[in-house]
Amino acid sequence: MLTNQKQFLYRLYFVASILVVLGLGIGYRIFDIQFLEGEKYRKIAKEKTIKNFIITPKRGNIYSDDGSLLASSTTNYDVYFDAVTVTNKNFNKYINPLSEALSIRFEKPSSFFKQSLINAKTLNKRYHLIVKNVSINILNDIKKMPLFEMGGIKGGLIIEKKNYREYPLDKIAERTVGYERINEKNIYVGVGLEHAYGELLRGKNGSQLMQKISNGKWKPLDNQNQREPKPGLDITTTINVGLQDIAHHSLLAQLEKFEADHGSVVVMETKTGAIKAISNLGRTSEGKYYEKLNYAVGESHEPGSTFKLMAMIAALEDDIVESSSIIDTKDGILSFYGSKVRDSKKGGYGKITAKEVFKFSSNTGIVDIITRGYSKNPQKFSDRLYNMGLNNTLNLSIKGEGIPIIPHPKDKNWSGLSLPWMAYGYGVSLTPLQTLSFYNAIANDGELLKPIFFNKKNSNNKDIVNKIVLNPSICSKETLLEVKLMMESVVNERGGTAYNLKSDEFKIAGKTGTCQVDYNKDNIQYISTFVGYFPADKPKYSCIVVIHKPNKSKGYYGNVVAGPVFKRIAEKLFSITPQLKSIISERDLINNSLSKVELKITNKRNQIDNLKGKNFYDVLPILENLGFNVEHKGKGLIIKNFRIVNKSNNKKVILELS
Repeated sequence: MLTNQKQFLYRLYFVASILVVLGLGIGYRIFDIQFLEGEKYRKIAKEKTIKNFIITPKRGNIYSDDGSLLASSTTNYDVYFDAVTVTNKNFNKYINPLSEALSIRFEKPSSFFKQSLINAKTLNKRYHLIVKNVSINILNDIKKMPLFEMGGIKGGLIIEKKNYREYPLDKIAERTVGYERINEKNIYVGVGLEHAYGELLRGKNGSQLMQKISNGKWKPLDNQNQREPKPGLDITTTINVGLQDIAHHSLLAQLEKFEADHGSVVVMETKTGAIKAISNLGRTSEGKYYEKLNYAVGESHEPGSTFKLMAMIAALEDDIVESSSIIDTKDGILSFYGSKVRDSKKGGYGKITAKEVFKFSSNTGIVDIITRGYSKNPQKFSDRLYNMGLNNTLNLSIKGEGIPIIPHPKDKNWSGLSLPWMAYGYGVSLTPLQTLSFYNAIANDGELLKPIFFNKKNSNNKDIVNKIVLNPSICSKETLLEVKLMMESVVNERGGTAYNLKSDEFKIAGKTGTCQVDYNKDNIQYISTFVGYFPADKPKYSCIVVIHKPNKSKGYYGNVVAGPVFKRIAEKLFSITPQLKSIISERDLINNSLSKVELKITNKRNQIDNLKGKNFYDVLPILENLGFNVEHKGKGLIIKNFRIVNKSNNKKVILELS
């Protein structure tokens, strides 16, 4: 019995000892937290309930060359009510006038707002939504309302500022305008103009002290920002909205017609290198097209026959050939190490001049010129191309430029086929914009310019385009004159590969390209290209159209698939650009325009009754040349309605566009 009592006492002492030790430990920990490390834990608690949040600034706007918006930032506000911070006395005093004010401003019954606020107060809601996405003007009205005018603590007013990015052109030029965002590593990533000029557009972040409340919500401690964000700068691009619309829809129509995989079109101002329009459209699995990738900037591919210009310039510069030199096209077939070079015309073109080699786009002709001239020293050919700058990128402001490939005998993969293949555009690789820049140099008297997307400001805050010269002279003036005539013959002389693009209004100079892709597979596909400039005698614009993998049963040659897009753009530009129209006679303009758009004249006073549904740019030159003064309203291109005013010696038509 005594032994059992001792055992019980020992156990009791043991448990008591443990409890004492635990008590001392807990006591020490409380003392430590309260006095020794109290500041540390108070700081941690504060950081978990109060911290600074980054406030992103309003991003700068992106404008077209005429001031139209390509991308804009709008600031909206969400308004919440903190029912906890408002006293019962103030709440009961102002609930009715506040509900009335909200009712008037947002056109809902005052009972709706009153009941909503009462529910929030009853449930002690700290983040009760009043209204979302209101403008600064509406927000200022809300701030003046009863109770809310007392501010964030007494009045329970919580304001959240949000910036939204809008793109007025929607899908047109979507990839060129682009986007920018921050990735998980806190690094800015993006594409297009948004990312290229991100440093200007972003502005500087501000900060706002916020307090954590119920349900994980954060509430501003004060409606005033602790540090105001600095808005980003606006930029003006070289893009022209009207021309962009023309280029986009011209390309889209052709892609749909030929069921092509994707395509791009770029229009450049000859003297400055300013990009006036750029459109890139790719096909979805449903057969629709959208701005999928910036093919013109980033997609490097074999250019095919458009590279014959570069090869011909090299041969002319190195005195290997003259325009009048006779070239034997060898019955349309040449063989190199078992591989054959063929002309598109069966049997070839016989013996023709070097100019005709270019005009007919003879593969055997250009390959014969290059192989005879450079076979003993192929490095001379590559060096000549390097000297023109073809191996260099354009160093574009828009990221993702494709890398050009110009083979050189020092390369490890150089072979006996490299030289003949290069002559007609195989084995080399260029992006559409790199090809266009070279052709633009021909139009610009040999001066190779960097493509520009951004207008800078002068001291008077006026937009200016500062051209950037990459190569002051790609070749001699004599060679320039010869290849200009060759390019004109392609379009304006019978037998030229693009004679179907000849215009009665102006001269086009250019080159077709029909390049095979997937030529190592059974199902060969094609890239159809046309690149050139206009008007040929006084170049104002250069343009390239590239269409990948058209439906071969519908067509695949460059003059059939890509060329009509070029011509459509050029003709529309002629109809809307005064400087271009000035070189055409008024009579020719009327005759040619009327052949494209038929307008029904109803009486001797030239009343026109079928303008509705017509494209503004199609009918504008006709109306003007019929003696009408034209006024227009609205931002679209299609005529929704019209009104004709006839006064003595003054005929006026007012167009409503949509």
